[in-house]
Amino acid sequence: MTLLSGNVLAACVILAPTDGPPLAQVSVDDRDPLFRVTYMHSVTRTPVDEVYRVERNRIIETEIRFVQHGPGLPTAPDEGGAFERRDGAFVVQGSRAFDIIVMRVHRDQQPTLRFGTQSLDLARWGNRALAMTAHAGACA
Repeated sequence: MTLLSGNVLAACVILAPTDGPPLAQVSVDDRDPLFRVTYMHSVTRTPVDEVYRVERNRIIETEIRFVQHGPGLPTAPDEGGAFERRDGAFVVQGSRAFDIIVMRVHRDQQPTLRFGTQSLDLARWGNRALAMTAHAGACA
């Protein structure tokens, strides 16, 4: 499954189980390399919104926004980042680089990947661990 989010392809984001072949590929437009992962926190049952940017073979987390602290959520910014309260939410900004992001998805948490106006239900393949990577160039 390939989703297109533009015409000028800067990179391809690949979703796969941690032990299997790719399930989906998302073509990233270099004019808009941002995407979001949104979900309900498993403990607090409140929304979490994570913003990322694709830079060739890396995924950069630029912001995470949440309304209530819970396990796994930041309590302070990384070096050079910012942590503030804005519009009723905690907002943590920074520049955390990843070669791979492994996330545990569960349908109850409504995990969704959003590129521009397109969205993909990350639990569509069941409750499991998913690995997300980026590769420079067009999707295969």
